[in-house]
Amino acid sequence: MTQQGDLAKSIDDLYDRYADELYRYARFTLGDAHLAEDVVQEVFIRAIRGWTSFRGDAAARTWLWQIARNHMRDLMRRRQVRNRYSAPNPVEDYDVEAPFESLVELEDQLARLKSDQRQVFVLRCMQDLSVKDTAEILGWSEAKVKTTLSRALAKLRADLAEMGRISAAPVRKGGEPRGVE
Repeated sequence: MTQQGDLAKSIDDLYDRYADELYRYARFTLGDAHLAEDVVQEVFIRAIRGWTSFRGDAAARTWLWQIARNHMRDLMRRRQVRNRYSAPNPVEDYDVEAPFESLVELEDQLARLKSDQRQVFVLRCMQDLSVKDTAEILGWSEAKVKTTLSRALAKLRADLAEMGRISAAPVRKGGEPRGVE
């Protein structure tokens, strides 16, 4: 097989394995289904372009998430500038298998988090990545990932308790919510 054939097969394998997860990460980070699709496409375009520079020091999954995060960070910066002068987007239909109301509620709650908190929550809780992988993707220490996730969960719990959706969250000794590792 040629070098081009090897590249195509490798990228196809990565796409089959990670495209859906990348889409969910982008969807919940950006809050826009169409933009999330564009992010997935751009991630794989950049992966093809940067394939020869991928040294394999990190897992391919981590590498793809770093590409996605960097691209989304650029998009969010551009969107912040545009949003200063435009009306917010209307609520869209979702193509995910969950009741519409719960997805809207989840998106609303995630939108209330700071960008860093939202990214950590999506990577750790929705994508089920390890603390180590999340830290590598975000370029943070593992301690920062844990702290940021703890703060995100505390904010989500407080907001949900305020809405009457849940009772006050149980807290471990030392003030850290249960379930945070």
